[in-house]
Amino acid sequence: MVKEFTPYSNLWTTTKVWHEKHKHWLECPWEELNALELEDITLNSFKTMQKTLAFFKTKDFPKITAIAQEMKDKIDLFRPVVPIAVSLRKDGMYDRHWEELTTQIRIESKDPTFKIFPEPGFTLTNAVEKGLCNFTAKC
Repeated sequence: MVKEFTPYSNLWTTTKVWHEKHKHWLECPWEELNALELEDITLNSFKTMQKTLAFFKTKDFPKITAIAQEMKDKIDLFRPVVPIAVSLRKDGMYDRHWEELTTQIRIESKDPTFKIFPEPGFTLTNAVEKGLCNFTAKC
């Protein structure tokens, strides 16, 4: 019975954790962002949803399969943000690194006004909105 219930439990547990953590990661102050936790939960959620989705695709449950697919899609959409968070939240990231990153992106993007720095109120959402996912290698 446990084996039969596991995919359902995984779907709902992963969905709950994902929604809570994802919202927190996007909105919490930059200095509170735990990038290693973000990376771990995203990877584990992705793997769990792949298995869960594969299970439900073999069953004739179109609504629950659609829910699993939607969750996997949300996680997939977030995955490019993970390396940005991990790179920029390292302990060794100092002001001079932010300045260098700003300069490199400013040159590459040809945007003379581009500036990125974790000032008070800065969040992961700000980093994403600044387009840092387009500059993962630079980060």
